Amino acid sequence: MKYLKQLCKPRDSVFDPQRRDTVLDLGDLIENRIEPESFFEENYITEGMKVLLEHAFRRLEGKSDQGIFKLKQAMGGGKTHNLLALGLLARHPEYRDKVMEQFYRAEPGLGTVKVIGFSGRESDAPLGIWGSLAAQLGKKEHFKDCYSPLQAPGQNAWENLLADETVLILLDELPPYFENARSRAIGNSDLAQVTATALSNLLIA
Repeated sequence: MKYLKQLCKPRDSVFDPQRRDTVLDLGDLIENRIEPESFFEENYITEGMKVLLEHAFRRLEGKSDQGIFKLKQAMGGGKTHNLLALGLLARHPEYRDKVMEQFYRAEPGLGTVKVIGFSGRESDAPLGIWGSLAAQLGKKEHFKDCYSPLQAPGQNAWENLLADETVLILLDELPPYFENARSRAIGNSDLAQVTATALSNLLIA
């Protein structure tokens, strides 16, 4: 019988001090700091990830009416890695067949998808979540009336922002954002309440 060390060979990155302590987050995806090839070489596609990818791409291809996916996991970074995998495949169509060929065949006609997102760790975002998302689309001025003071864009405002666009919106680490936002007063309310209204309007847009 062979020993475990004879059967398993760790990747070189395990011993690379510059890489082993790196924890990717949504900001790395938004800022294009993740190399898709190395990401998918280093990460295993779990059953849960397969389900997310299949259903999300069905939506992007216009085959499904389900447009909202809530990821649940107690701890451990699994949710973030699922979001990163989805975002990379949406943004880089050349990797879809290689990564998903065993469980889903993406439509060749679906090209590069615009990917925008927000990590709740960016608690100091001056224009709120809506301003950050609009800026990533190059439409910061679309919500100009909602910045000073910060107020929630309505359903129609979100629909106009996203009109004629195939966009994947990723949101992560929202609980700490809301916790911090409660301390920021806006009129008789606070940023947490305003943000909750803004996201509620987005989800029905």
